[in-house]
Amino acid sequence: MKKLFFLLIFCLFFTGCAPKIPEGSTTVPILLYHHINEEGDDGSAISVTSFRRQMELIRTEGYNPISLDALIDFAEKGTPLPEKPMVITFDDGYYSNYQYAYPILKEYGYPATIFAIGCSVGHMEFYKDTTHTMTPHFGEAEIRVMEESGLISVQSHTYDMHQWAPFETGDRIRENALPLENESEADYIAALTADHLKISALLDKEIQAVAYPHGKSSTLSNQTLQGLGVKVTFTTDGEKVNALLPNQPEGLIDLGRFSINETVTDAEFLKYLKK
Repeated sequence: MKKLFFLLIFCLFFTGCAPKIPEGSTTVPILLYHHINEEGDDGSAISVTSFRRQMELIRTEGYNPISLDALIDFAEKGTPLPEKPMVITFDDGYYSNYQYAYPILKEYGYPATIFAIGCSVGHMEFYKDTTHTMTPHFGEAEIRVMEESGLISVQSHTYDMHQWAPFETGDRIRENALPLENESEADYIAALTADHLKISALLDKEIQAVAYPHGKSSTLSNQTLQGLGVKVTFTTDGEKVNALLPNQPEGLIDLGRFSINETVTDAEFLKYLKK
């Protein structure tokens, strides 16, 4: 037994062994963007110049961004994907996604999915009903324009389970979609369900995909959302290889994504795509 243990450790740490990619699967790298501005930063923002350069790298390297529907159709029905498929996503629903990213995506003809925080939709200046300033978020008019293009799908980053604690006044703050401390399973399911139905009503459609705030999920959160019709859930795990098999929709749960900001080099960007 001891020899077997040390053999496993050797394999994992010294020979670079990794979980095998299932035979017949298709690897789908997924990019995660947030805010776009003129200069970018080392947090979650990328500059317009860098974003455009990365979109060009996708083209020159022969990758093919696919829509959320194409991803679902592959996993549910076995509908073929193009060579070197990948997915482009954005979290939070910043106005800059509409102002800067959307025109570039249209120029390249790249589909993308934007996960909006429901309670922030249309808030251009203040956080909720407070006087705390925040980065502008697009509204329903921008959502209509983007979705009518056929390139952009706006989905859920929860309605109000991505709260910013310093701006909240209550004592039960939900910074993510996990249960609160001492919250019963029944109360949690009711809260997650109510939140989901609220953003579904706001977007006026059945939500197909949810990106978990801070990437935090659980078996219960996934089961609850799947029971509400959600087909795809996304985390922020940039190390995960999304190896999907046709006709196996369970592979669409807890997909990993590579977070992009201004510090990501072209070499790092391409290394992730080639995983």
